[in-house]
Amino acid sequence: MVRRKKKRPDWGMPKGIVLLATPEGWRHSVLTMEGGMLCGRLDVPINTDPRDARAAAARMVTELARERFDGLRTTSNTPQ
Repeated sequence: MVRRKKKRPDWGMPKGIVLLATPEGWRHSVLTMEGGMLCGRLDVPINTDPRDARAAAARMVTELARERFDGLRTTSNTPQ
């Protein structure tokens, strides 16, 4: 019997999110446990409040990670 490793996703387990407000809109960088980074545009209007942009980014990463990893547990450190 041949043992096969479970195929890992193209990007690693999310570790954190960095949000950046630019004149063109909100950008995100998802940092991974393996040291990688996945960058892109957040699908929210340019004038979105930072708290709402943060919530949208958290939802996006949580949904992506739950699709790819079993038993995912999420935590959040929201600024005061």
